[in-house]
Amino acid sequence: MILIVCAMENEASEIKKVIDNIDVEYLTDSKFYYYGTIKEKPVILIVTGIGKVNAAVFTSLMLAKQKFDYIINLGFAGALNPYKVGDQVVIKDASYHDVDLTEISELYEYGQIPEMPHPFLSDFELVRKATFSLGVSDDSLFTGDRFITQKVLPTPGIYDMEGAAIYQAAHIFKTKVVSVKLISDIIESESQTDDYKDFKIEAPTILKDMLLKII
Repeated sequence: MILIVCAMENEASEIKKVIDNIDVEYLTDSKFYYYGTIKEKPVILIVTGIGKVNAAVFTSLMLAKQKFDYIINLGFAGALNPYKVGDQVVIKDASYHDVDLTEISELYEYGQIPEMPHPFLSDFELVRKATFSLGVSDDSLFTGDRFITQKVLPTPGIYDMEGAAIYQAAHIFKTKVVSVKLISDIIESESQTDDYKDFKIEAPTILKDMLLKII
């Protein structure tokens, strides 16, 4: 069983259309998920909602409910130049850009949750398969609860609002995970906000095609 995790309905809308024998079941009174098969492989798709808490809570509830072979997180992300809108990136590791305990202990690195690895690592074989299937490279993911419009860290990377929280849940439940991101906006560009709004129209089909290539 494969768990597919998206943050927004817009990211999942076209994916739902390729799930054979799709059905719906409630996870909580207000949150449901989809299940069926893709390419004869059993899958569950959940749309968590935006932000770290939503991502962690509903991914964890799914992982507590059922055992999965691995997790695929798909969604939009921002990036700095030289990335372009529409680029596809496989995530090799994930951490937080809005977590900092370095002032109280030299044991922690910037972005690290106490007693958690830093960074969280994607499964090596899943990264290898995804980069080969998509013909793209991999990069690091940085997660935080705000839409990034200015450079946050000196290192290059990809920015979203859910990924590292999904990785943290996967680590706790000892489940393999990989994330594949579609670049929706270029940080610090003059047209960043407009690019994000415009690209959301065509992006769901691209995300669906990405999934079909790697699953």
